[in-house]
Amino acid sequence: MVIYVEDEKFEAISHPMRIKILEILSKKAMGFSELKRELGIESSGKLDFHLKKLKGLITTEDGKYILTKDGYAALQAIYTIRRYGWQKRAYVLNIIIYIIVNILSAFKAFNIWLYTVFPASTIWIIFYSYWSIVKRGIFKRM
Repeated sequence: MVIYVEDEKFEAISHPMRIKILEILSKKAMGFSELKRELGIESSGKLDFHLKKLKGLITTEDGKYILTKDGYAALQAIYTIRRYGWQKRAYVLNIIIYIIVNILSAFKAFNIWLYTVFPASTIWIIFYSYWSIVKRGIFKRM
């Protein structure tokens, strides 16, 4: 089985504790015991396990842990996903709701749907699509 470096980095940032370690170290360098205290971890083995998983994203300098260039890049990737991931899901959810509302309305009360629901929902989905795709660029950033 071949494991690429990128796979190891994704595995490293797949645990909330390791993300928290990266966030803490992005603010200042810390020694092992200081980091353990900051995280509220009682087990040295548990912290050591997570630090080993972050190999390549953190390093030690003067006895303190610091982020590497890849560590900062990984943290930036996490922030980007957090920021734009919900916007893409919200856009897809809006499209699904638009389709469902229009289908149900068309079958229930065709005249009301044709003159009220369809125009209003279509104007909304056009505006929301423009805002999401062009202004926010949700599909460009992911």
